[in-house]
Amino acid sequence: MTPELDLKALFSPPRFKVLGFLSQVEVTDYPTIQEFTGLSIPEISRAVGYLQEHGLAHATKDVKGRYTVTMVAASDLGRKRFRELWRELKKYGVDA
Repeated sequence: MTPELDLKALFSPPRFKVLGFLSQVEVTDYPTIQEFTGLSIPEISRAVGYLQEHGLAHATKDVKGRYTVTMVAASDLGRKRFRELWRELKKYGVDA
């Protein structure tokens, strides 16, 4: 997949929100992503699956007490792609 297609694919709101949040934290779990993005767990799962498949994020399973928790982190490539996407958006006057 070319970098241009990666950036276009990241314009998907759930992917954009998840990668944007992951770019700001070292590692996090689904409930925290949900709290900060307003996405449902299935939306987060699909977005993380896509990001992981394309090398933009890493997900691992961790056991906390009796429960398994999925921990997620942006990869270096994911952080780079998000910065590129943000620069592209700024060209069109989008600013936070």
